[in-house]
Amino acid sequence: MDEEKIRRTYHDVSLIPMPELANGVDTGIEVVAGEDDRQDIHELGNIGDDALRRKLTEATVILTNKSRIADNGDETFALEVNPFRQRETQFSPPLPPCSGERFASQHTGGWCSGFLVGADVIVTAGHCGETEDEIKDTAYIFGFQVNSPTDAGTTQFNADQVYFGKELIAHDLSSSGDFAIVRLDRAVPASVADPLKVRVSGTPALNSNLGVIGYPSGLPVKIAFGSETKLLRDLDPWLISNLDTYGGNSGSPVFNTSGEVEGILVRGAKDYNFTNTCFRTNKIENEDGSEAITKASVFQSKIPI
Repeated sequence: MDEEKIRRTYHDVSLIPMPELANGVDTGIEVVAGEDDRQDIHELGNIGDDALRRKLTEATVILTNKSRIADNGDETFALEVNPFRQRETQFSPPLPPCSGERFASQHTGGWCSGFLVGADVIVTAGHCGETEDEIKDTAYIFGFQVNSPTDAGTTQFNADQVYFGKELIAHDLSSSGDFAIVRLDRAVPASVADPLKVRVSGTPALNSNLGVIGYPSGLPVKIAFGSETKLLRDLDPWLISNLDTYGGNSGSPVFNTSGEVEGILVRGAKDYNFTNTCFRTNKIENEDGSEAITKASVFQSKIPI
């Protein structure tokens, strides 16, 4: 998979009717709107909204190259991970996080996100898998997470957490939407995850709260549900929100407060500012958010029953 191409597509808004972005006003601005709402799973409790979000998190996957997964020969797999590093351009050297950057000690393990919608069906962004050959070269991994403040992220997985693409069921990467529906090589047992519920009719109300779960910059899963994170615009087939997302969140499920999927995170502003020695997350006001979401109505009917 061409990870640089995926990053470029994540920041390319040419298919989305947002003149302020196309004219360059917002394309280089910050990515975290207001407070940084991202949480690791160990920070969640076990009741109420936290319990629901834990359950939703179980159904998400990180996408990575099949070559980065090694079979240990004992019903477990090892994931090849890297230090958290970023490049300003594809020709720049990789740099570490600046002092104080969140999650600096964690490692990265992939390049896109996805979520379970059927026993053996994953949904992700269309630019995260454009051909059947690409999805067959991709591993879909449940449980890549941080389990304590000192944990850098999971590297060993049980066999029932690791899957490979078998079939590209449906795909679009155009002004009509950005999604891919992928059949896995086998069914996911309920002991690992239950499929998420996707909105089947209607559309969310403007200013309603939204949240997102995924793998920003390939880091272990992050849960981001802020009290001020809202639907700002409906530009059918896109929703625009102020979610705290990065490249790597492409393909993440975007939820309403009931835990129903409203769409797929597919675009976002520039992730980081760079110095000569490090990178740092940018910040904007909540009302200036510009993260783009493929609406559930675009892809829901194409999910196999």
